[in-house]
Amino acid sequence: MAQPYVIIPSQGSSQADEWIRLGVEAQTTGKFSDAERHYRQALRLEPHHAIATQNFAVLYAQVNNPNEALLTIERASMFDGSHGVIYTNWAFMALEAERIDVALQAARKGVEVSPAPECKLALAMVLAAAGLPEEAIPLYNEILKVQPQHPAAGPNSCFVMTLTPATPETMLAQRKKWYEANRLHGAPVIHSNDKSLTRPLRVGYVGGDFKRHSAAMIFGAVVLHHDQAQVETYLYSTLPVDPAADTVTKSFMDVAGANWRDVVGKNPAQAGDLVRQDKIDILVDLAAHTNGGMLTLFTGKPAPIQVTAWGFAHGTGLPEIDYFFADPVAIPPEERVHYAETIWDLPCIVTYEPPVDYQLKGTSALPYFKNEYITFGSYARYEKLSNAYLAVCREILLKVPDARLEFKDHAFRRPYSIRRVRDAMPDIAPERLLFSIGTTHQEHLLAYQQADLILDPFPHTGGVVCLEQLYMGVPMVTLYGTQPAGRTTSSVLTVMGKKDWIAHSHEEYIEIAVRLAGDTKQLNQCRKTLREDFLTSPVVRGYREAVERVYLEMWALWAERR
Repeated sequence: MAQPYVIIPSQGSSQADEWIRLGVEAQTTGKFSDAERHYRQALRLEPHHAIATQNFAVLYAQVNNPNEALLTIERASMFDGSHGVIYTNWAFMALEAERIDVALQAARKGVEVSPAPECKLALAMVLAAAGLPEEAIPLYNEILKVQPQHPAAGPNSCFVMTLTPATPETMLAQRKKWYEANRLHGAPVIHSNDKSLTRPLRVGYVGGDFKRHSAAMIFGAVVLHHDQAQVETYLYSTLPVDPAADTVTKSFMDVAGANWRDVVGKNPAQAGDLVRQDKIDILVDLAAHTNGGMLTLFTGKPAPIQVTAWGFAHGTGLPEIDYFFADPVAIPPEERVHYAETIWDLPCIVTYEPPVDYQLKGTSALPYFKNEYITFGSYARYEKLSNAYLAVCREILLKVPDARLEFKDHAFRRPYSIRRVRDAMPDIAPERLLFSIGTTHQEHLLAYQQADLILDPFPHTGGVVCLEQLYMGVPMVTLYGTQPAGRTTSSVLTVMGKKDWIAHSHEEYIEIAVRLAGDTKQLNQCRKTLREDFLTSPVVRGYREAVERVYLEMWALWAERR
């Protein structure tokens, strides 16, 4: 992903500084070849000019030449080690190049040199990517003290908390900070929607993931299949999409038809005007504090009923959002006081849109019978692999001494990621820890079946990965967490009648994993029926119909009050 690089403006009046000024002007307007020429002229005059060198490094990064970017930014730091921005950009470049160890070192040096918000932002982002989210949160909050509306620190601080054992009470306080800094101000909106209960409801969905994306594998099960007699679907896309390159995007656009709305580049007030013009009855947030989220839109209350659900189902902190779709496992009744929204229970906090176009079998032979040892699997995003989770994995491997543990994620291209896992398990032989890199989505689904038993991560559980693994017929053990992000798998397993796979402590997690690893007969039997059990459970079957009934109930309540 593109990093928030910082270009330093010219700070002197020498001939070299004049060339830098021209370079910055060209670079910030996308004229990269002109910028390169101007910076070369500056460096011809002053070969050790740190600002020209650092801006040249950013230019290399912008044109996707990461090796030259890293070499050039390191030279800039040698020419002037007092610029915190140089280390900040170095950290971002190393992050982009998957060199997490280098990124950590540069980001920490940047904060040491300068307390500027951009330096703290770089360190916070690198810490989260390195699997150290709890160290990132204080940095985000330091930035927010100075810049309450910081466009990255605000949402990032709310997102990163889902990777920690934070409680709903603590998370609500963080979300309220974002809300107070970013909400719209103005007179309350009076809605004049038709109160009829016999017409299709106009339901608008707001998000940036109307494409091949993990979130779409959840909300697509509802959004793509509405009964048109019940719901008229409107989609408000907050990020650029390409239907020619992404068949999933085309499916969403086909469903919306004339009701597809591209709100990229619109500010929240402008997007709100569009929602009001469309006379939306129920507006649904699908992204919350993630990339593509437009929560500020919801603070203007452009629709009479507003909901958050599915895409990032953890709560928003917005009192203008009336409801949060969840379930009693994800959010028990005693915790609901810690949410700005009223919790409305569905059969499960998530659902699933199966990738039927892949035509993958949901049954497979237990790998143990071929390998003659148990293979545990960990296939979630690397950022979810907490130190506590790795410590529990170590204990399991010690108790099942001939077992292997396979990790699979794009992040394992990084030597840092492999070293961190190995360092967490110094007494586990390296050959027992297997590391696979990212593949196509279809190949990733097939890779799940290489494991006899999935070890679901915590405190943030597998999410969509959990749904995919059950779809592919692979059993798992999970830990019931402190907040919805840590309870998604528990919610799904509870609805499926698999509560005995849910642990409530680290010790119980280890006990369940070891017990299941020793019961190969049960593991083998699960692989024959698990997909069917999953698809016929309320997690999937009848879920969209349940949502439509809820929409009608919500609308009847609103109409009754008016």
